[in-house]
Amino acid sequence: MDQQGPRCPIRVTPAMVSGLVEVLELLNGRADVATLVSEAGMESGVVLEILEACESLGLVKVDEGDAILTELGRSFSRRRHSGKIRMLRELAKNAEPFKSIIRYMVQKKDAISVEQICRDLNLCDDSPESITMAKSFLLDWLVTTGYLEYNGEEGLFKVRRGVKVS
Repeated sequence: MDQQGPRCPIRVTPAMVSGLVEVLELLNGRADVATLVSEAGMESGVVLEILEACESLGLVKVDEGDAILTELGRSFSRRRHSGKIRMLRELAKNAEPFKSIIRYMVQKKDAISVEQICRDLNLCDDSPESITMAKSFLLDWLVTTGYLEYNGEEGLFKVRRGVKVS
């Protein structure tokens, strides 16, 4: 998995990203991290993880302690829910860890478990909490945006038909 640059932490959800972008938009597109923490009403560590996710997707730029909404971020904030999902689909394919997960899943012919994905990609450790978080991450991001399918009865993920790696 590509480790360079910002990446989306597995505990961050699309709703968290959307919420932080909305808060930043309300603050005229620029705020220091302390202001974001105060306005979002979250712990600073959580806000920093969400900012990392936003930066990996190109929605926010962090510069000298300030979070700055990019043009993509402004465009994202103006969209309705379905438009945001479509936009996230386009942005995720170029951001980590999504890019590595999609590439890995395209190579797999059979459906596989979240445990196998975690092991093969070092996405998380093998604790039940980490596995549950990784499963939620895959469901929230890659099933919602149409890259993966999930069989709840078998607990297996597979790449959705027609998905290609660029």
